[in-house]
Amino acid sequence: MTRGATGPHQVLYVHGGGYQTGSPTSHRALAAHLSRTAGAPVHLPVYRLAPEHPHPAAVDDVMTAYRALRDAGHSPQRIAVAGDSAGGGLVMALLLRLRAAGEELPGSVGLISPWLDLDLTSPLLAANAATDAMLDPSWLPHAVAQYRGTSDSPELWPLDADLAGLPPVHVFAGGDEVLLGDSDALVTRIRAAGGPVDYRRADGLWHAYPVFAGMLREADDAVAELGAAIRRDCGDGRTPRVAVVGAGFGGVGLGMALRGAGWTEPGELTILDRADGVGGVWRANTYPGAACDVPSHLYSFAGEPGTEWSRRFAPQPDILRYLQRLTREHGLTEHLRLHTEVTEARWDESRAAWQLSLAGGDSIEADVLVPACGQLSRPVRPVISGLDRFPGPVFHSAEWDHGVDLDGKRVAVIGTGASAAQFVPAIVDRVAALTVFQRSAPHVIPKPDRAYGRRHPGNRAAARAFWAAFFEMGALGITSVRAAAMPLRLASAALRRLQVPDPALRARLTPDHPIGCKRILISSDYHPALGRPHVDVVTEPITGVTAAGVRTADGAEHPVDVIILGTGFAATEFLTPMKVFGTGGQELSERWRDGASAHLGIAVPGFPNLFLLYGPNTNLGSGSIVHMLECQIGYVRQAVELLRFGTRTLVVRPDVAERYDAEIQRRLTRSVWTGCRSWYRTASGRIVNNWPGTMREYTMRTRRFEAAEYELGA
Repeated sequence: MTRGATGPHQVLYVHGGGYQTGSPTSHRALAAHLSRTAGAPVHLPVYRLAPEHPHPAAVDDVMTAYRALRDAGHSPQRIAVAGDSAGGGLVMALLLRLRAAGEELPGSVGLISPWLDLDLTSPLLAANAATDAMLDPSWLPHAVAQYRGTSDSPELWPLDADLAGLPPVHVFAGGDEVLLGDSDALVTRIRAAGGPVDYRRADGLWHAYPVFAGMLREADDAVAELGAAIRRDCGDGRTPRVAVVGAGFGGVGLGMALRGAGWTEPGELTILDRADGVGGVWRANTYPGAACDVPSHLYSFAGEPGTEWSRRFAPQPDILRYLQRLTREHGLTEHLRLHTEVTEARWDESRAAWQLSLAGGDSIEADVLVPACGQLSRPVRPVISGLDRFPGPVFHSAEWDHGVDLDGKRVAVIGTGASAAQFVPAIVDRVAALTVFQRSAPHVIPKPDRAYGRRHPGNRAAARAFWAAFFEMGALGITSVRAAAMPLRLASAALRRLQVPDPALRARLTPDHPIGCKRILISSDYHPALGRPHVDVVTEPITGVTAAGVRTADGAEHPVDVIILGTGFAATEFLTPMKVFGTGGQELSERWRDGASAHLGIAVPGFPNLFLLYGPNTNLGSGSIVHMLECQIGYVRQAVELLRFGTRTLVVRPDVAERYDAEIQRRLTRSVWTGCRSWYRTASGRIVNNWPGTMREYTMRTRRFEAAEYELGA
């Protein structure tokens, strides 16, 4: 048995091999892929092979395996039976034998290039002999003789049987294979008998091509389609409607996962975003120099490494193109509702559904609500006297005004966070004077960036593993093993010594907090930009903005023509301004008045069928948020799949959520983040953004959806 997922449905998969070869080992990889897409354990029976064991030995063994599943308590409706080539023939023989014995048939049948005509009468055997890269037709007569022996049982000729009353049958065949005629004939006969059957006939492909899942896109698609069909057939016929709010990495990633799991109709999956396109922060943040500070090998989905990367640290246009391509290739375009803002979500207990109110007056209903709004989606504009009356352009870095010509202008930059570290070097050569107002000096470490050539560099898996290990070491230094942060601290100090020769400026750029307490910046050109003759770093607090410039506490007025706000985001105000009301009308922001919390950063007591992506305490001080999102997406997919099988509502138990939150907050008190003020903390000092462990730990804790931690409603 291959354990790729939990049921409650089961898959019995019968391997092919001409009745003479093959084993569970030869089909283990296919079974693993099918387990993932079907959301069920896949059982691979060992059956006896010809010529030592001719018919009916193999059918007897498959029958025994099916009855074993029944004896284990699995109802026929919850069992799918599938097989390829000769295994497909055994599946059809099993159905005929079960019906003859008066036993209930399984709930779903999957056939991959089934071998059904042992008389070998199809003209396609010869016509496709030169195009089938997998199977040589000259071998088939010998295999028939070895398997058939002296038997003349009707189950050897399923194409001649009465095919009425079968469960849903799903057939897959290659358009260039020699056994194509068997699939064509079976589909024709089932349809003539009025039975439910669908058929994927892949032109240009060979015999049993889905066996190459994991290596061939068409094979992946076929296995995904079969898995989705099994879910539908073996479930209760109900596909919960999922509404995802946000079309950034989280929304696109969950959309991909649910599409692969069978949420293929637009009404079953809706991804809403107030913007005019996908991308989230990577669509909104178009400031000069915008790029990721995590290498692209790690800042991408594990199964979709991407070909867009022009540099190791991908610039914003590359990342946006990556997300746009995934949206197209995974069929998400038809699920998008853009220019659509969700203003309120209210749980309707009588209907066990979420009612979503949209800006403009429309509304939609969904069984599951997944906010994927992110933590860095709402720019913060500082409250500074006179700022709203400044006569020149004023804009936030996340809302960059490309209509403003900075050439030859005197520019003020308020804030020295991650965005400023990127756009300051990008504009420094354009402006006449640049004044950077710094409240707290950040730690900066070198950025080992480089351009990529036409071919994608190196071994992706090895590079991903290297960078994951690098950031995991940083995470340990920030959270639990302070000594592990020593290399980062030394790198930050060395970079200042090398790049800032002026001791006075170096003193201003020296942080007054432990490394990692605030976000560590990765840049090799930020400090040199600040050292340019026409750049001034001001550390005096800002007291106001006048018509001529920015005034500071020392009484100085700094003349400027343009003000750029690099003042970050309202990261602790999750989901704002959307209002979310759970059971009893409780409002989520009220529940979170003292600081947001959620079990695993995903589920909140009192809010059924609500699952957050990039929720409380899932941010990283060192690592890839895309990795964390993938963990959450896998967890949410499992939860949503459970709603297909009789369960109508899922809400995390209060005691589970309270124990988890107590643990996380206890661990956070030992982290470096308690040593300073930062956007990771609320005004009360509670750390609501960051995860206190490693990416690997979070992977292990979210790997399996534990239904026992939830209250299940029928």
